[in-house]
Amino acid sequence: MENINNNNQFIVKRWIHIFLTKKRYILAAFLGISLLLPLFFLKGPSKNLQQNSIIQCTYSWCTASVNVKKTAKQTEVVHVKSLLGYFPGAKMQNVSSSNSKGVSNPTIAQGSVPSSTTSAFSTTSYVSLSGQDFIYNNTLIHPYGSTMYPNWCTSPSVGTVANNNNYGTCTHHIQGSGWARADFTNYIDFIISLAQQAHTNVIRTTNFFDGVTYGDWQNATVWANMDYLFQKAAENNMFVLLDLSSFRDQMVKKGVYAYDTTNPAYQNMTWVAQRYANNARLLDYAIAGEVPCPNGTDSTRPTSTQALTDYYQTLSNQLHAADPNHLISSGGLSHVNQSFSSCGIDWQSIFALPNINITAIHVYSNNDRNVSMPNVSLWASQHMKPFTVEEFGFTQNNDDSGRAAEYQNMYNLGKQYNATTMVFWNMGDQVASSSYEVGPTSTPLTFTTVLQNAP
Repeated sequence: MENINNNNQFIVKRWIHIFLTKKRYILAAFLGISLLLPLFFLKGPSKNLQQNSIIQCTYSWCTASVNVKKTAKQTEVVHVKSLLGYFPGAKMQNVSSSNSKGVSNPTIAQGSVPSSTTSAFSTTSYVSLSGQDFIYNNTLIHPYGSTMYPNWCTSPSVGTVANNNNYGTCTHHIQGSGWARADFTNYIDFIISLAQQAHTNVIRTTNFFDGVTYGDWQNATVWANMDYLFQKAAENNMFVLLDLSSFRDQMVKKGVYAYDTTNPAYQNMTWVAQRYANNARLLDYAIAGEVPCPNGTDSTRPTSTQALTDYYQTLSNQLHAADPNHLISSGGLSHVNQSFSSCGIDWQSIFALPNINITAIHVYSNNDRNVSMPNVSLWASQHMKPFTVEEFGFTQNNDDSGRAAEYQNMYNLGKQYNATTMVFWNMGDQVASSSYEVGPTSTPLTFTTVLQNAP
């Protein structure tokens, strides 16, 4: 019995010695098994799995990542976590699985720093999607910014950007019509400087046809100013959300039914898409947001639910045909919180269109925050499309501290509902109780809130 006990003790000590001297190999083998075994149980046929699979480690866990192709514009990344991973200093790797945009789809492990390595599949990269995330140059980006609806105070001398903080005594100010002026580049520089101070990375354009006659869709000055905005965005590592609702809005002002895609005006969207097809600083096209309810009483409304869905299908297909490199949204929809019978906007069918890549809403009311945001967020996660708040805002009627709190609440809701994009209305330094503008001198507390929430 004593010999048996001695033998048992020897065996135990031997195994302890082996473990202590070879523990890294044993742990590595065990870890590999624990990570790779679940891959055999992933949903879907094996032929859908891409060849590029990697194991990534952060400070607290490891991720085995497999790319599963879903559509031409997005790739679902399946993560399998293991509690055994503990590799301090492990670096992130990229998955070189090309999509139709010619951009690699990266897999970004929690806590890691994205690589900025350019995809080997293209010499020019465009903003693309990996699941619900925006990707640029193989790096996760968080679109975050403002609209640029001009409130350009040019006094005391026309053509110069005066301090808009003196808006109350301004003798001459220009709004959307400024786009048709050659000196509008001064205002663009002004807004870019505010955006840089706020650490935002997106500018959304609106109302750029306000200063031209109806039908002048290719106005040379307007598009030269737009080109200048793209140039300044590139110089400052920013992106432009090109809102095309100005086409629809001009038709409404003219008294023309705006949801007839056979109108020659809409053929000019092809011209715009071809103009910016190779511009890497275009975040996405937005067709036309804030559409009136087809079942409502607005005289400018679409004639029916199906007419509105067809409108977005036709124009998104048209834009994609002219520019297959860039993403497309419907534009931020309103009235999503209303019942279908009372409003008639079939937002699920619109967002599900094959060339509508982004779910986008505008948020202003409590119902928008309490109903629209969670509902659209849930739908977007179920359909693997990014959920974006294309526009929100509050007037200066509230004091600056109260307005800053409202902004903070919106940013908190954006995080709660996984909004990949947050864009407020409006950047600028105008002072007026009815103004939505946010600027460092006019509303410093709200401006600081924007800065503090920047990605």
